[in-house]
Amino acid sequence: MFRILRKYRLAVTLKVKSLEADDALHIAETLNEVGLPVMEIMFRRHSDSKAIRAIAEKFPDFWIGAGGIMNRDQLNRAMDAQAKFAMSPGVNLETTREAARRNVMFAPGVCTPTDIENALLNGSMDFQFFPAEQSGGVERLKAILEPFEHLGIDIFAKGGITKDKLKGYLEVPSVALMGLNWIATPEMIEAKAWNKIADAAKEALEIVAECDNQG
Repeated sequence: MFRILRKYRLAVTLKVKSLEADDALHIAETLNEVGLPVMEIMFRRHSDSKAIRAIAEKFPDFWIGAGGIMNRDQLNRAMDAQAKFAMSPGVNLETTREAARRNVMFAPGVCTPTDIENALLNGSMDFQFFPAEQSGGVERLKAILEPFEHLGIDIFAKGGITKDKLKGYLEVPSVALMGLNWIATPEMIEAKAWNKIADAAKEALEIVAECDNQG
């Protein structure tokens, strides 16, 4: 299902302790304006649920997702808040089955072939390669995907992907998009530096465009 998002290639991942709905709306508006309407909010507090709902209601075409989903209850609450997709740091079979039952765009976190097998057997064809760089980066990803390359798996790569690492992931056919936490940092959000967020998003999109042109 992440093929729907493949045209964007990037998702902005927010890692803040407390996200106010107003700030979330400013970020979403900024990303919309630069042509990157995809964002993942860590789903940890009630304020995160409110932020997701606020974006979904004000910007219905924006792809807002919930990250850090730990169990079936969190998944259902994220969907009730109108999240369009969800991520999990690992493979929780109960959560994976619930996502498949509800036909939710959901990616359990994988970093081994066993993780992929377990998720596949429980209804998932989308995966989050997490933590990407800490698990071995592009070469590791290629190695664990090789036995499954005939299945049409879509990967969301996230974790430590810096500007200089983007190209390597873009060249992996199964990578639908990457989660980047340096486009909207906690410091930028606290300072309400929407212009800096816009500039960082533009820079990331320029790298993607350059790689696509070279390909």
